[in-house]
Parts: sequence; structure tokens; C-alpha cells
Amino acid sequence: MKVYINNINVWLQGLNDASMLTLWAKDNLSLSPEFTPPKPQYYPKGQLRRLSPFSKAVLHCLDIPQALTQNLPLVFASQHGDLAKTVSLIKDAALGEDLSPTQFALSVHNATTGLFSIATNNTAPTTTISAGSNTFIEGLIEAAMQCQQNSSPVNTPVIYTYCDFDVPEEYRQFEECKPARCITMILSSTHKNDSLAAVHLTLNNQKIKREEKQTADLSLDFIRHFYSQSNKLIPSTNHSLSLDFNECKK
Repeated sequence: MKVYINNINVWLQGLNDASMLTLWAKDNLSLSPEFTPPKPQYYPKGQLRRLSPFSKAVLHCLDIPQALTQNLPLVFASQHGDLAKTVSLIKDAALGEDLSPTQFALSVHNATTGLFSIATNNTAPTTTISAGSNTFIEGLIEAAMQCQQNSSPVNTPVIYTYCDFDVPEEYRQFEECKPARCITMILSSTHKNDSLAAVHLTLNNQKIKREEKQTADLSLDFIRHFYSQSNKLIPSTNHSLSLDFNECKK
């Protein structure tokens, strides 16, 4: 299965400039352990204070002209969602404190996409994916399938957004430390003049040796491959993906 990236917006532990992300992808820049959450410019300023760093990152990466104006379907993927907010609510409940209805509503997995839909008057369908360590690629597969479904009679692009932050201290024994990252792409089933790369998704028909399987977070591998313009295969447990930049340079 193949789809095309027509636009992309990436935020990685405070980095969102293409030149800085390229330096990181080529191992010429290290990520800072501290970062300031981005501020989505289109979002009502009076409501920004209600947003968590997670929601700010998601809404920031959705700041792409097509996503804001074209009423496109959205696929949102996150393994943990806004886990820091959930942990805070659990602690309040354990102390016998009343839970804030607003904070509870904003802690659900698809809360941020709801905020985006309200802010942009987007009435198109939204799909939310959580699939453990395979979340990034499973969300990408869902978005690619929707692109294929939407290809006739009109080729409607699909927004794909993935976001995960490092887990809170309480969950560190179950999950290794990873940087905060968010990716939004505008995908389509056909090549366009502004296409940046083709994404090839394949099913692994043969067993991959344990040492050859995905050793790092797939979303981080994707960011690294995209900004280093690498065409190498990115394997995961059940599927593999690769980026083809040459096809879009023709």
C-alpha cells in the first residue's frame, strides 16, 4: 500500500524547525531534557491556559493550512494519550478530592481532536487509534486505508496525527524514557505537485529475527528517516514502511 505525504509538521522535544530536525536526524544535535510546549497560533488565546503540554503539541502540529480550512477526515494515534493528566486525576481521586469535570473531560483519549474540530469547525469524521508499541504504524495504516477509500470519486486527503510524551514517573518501570514527539501529515492516495515523499507500507510475510526487529520507537525512526532523506526500510513487528523521495522529485 502506498500513500503520499503532501505536507508535514513535526514537533520533537521543543524542536519544530526543519533545519534543526535535520541536524538531529543526522546525529549533529542532541535533544534538551527541558522544553517549552508550543502555542498553537490559531487557537483562541483565552483558552490556551486550559490546555496541557500534550494538547498544545497536538494542536500546534495541526496548524497546516489544509488541516485548518478543508474539513478533512482526521486519524489521531497515541499510545498513552495525555497520561500525565490522567495520573493527576487518579491521585486526586485517591486523596478523596473532587475531580474537576473540565479536567476529566480533557483527559479522554480523543479530547484534543475534539478541541481541534471545535476550533476549526471541522465536521469530518475523526478516528482515534491506540495499539501499544505499534500505535504509530497502525495509525498510519488506518490513515492510508482511508486515503484509498476516499480516492473515488474525489481524492480526499486525510490528516494523520501521532503524539506521545514520555510517561510519568509512576510508569517508568514499564516504559523506557522517550522524548515528547508529535507528527501531523496530510496524506493522499495519488501523487500531487507538492508531494514530499511516498510512503510504502508492507506486511512482513517472513519472520524477522528478534535482533532485527524494531529496536527504537517507530515514530522517532520515521522522523529521523524523513529529515535525513533516507530510503531505508523501517521494520516493525508485523509491518514495514519506507520513504521514497525520488518518486516525488521527478
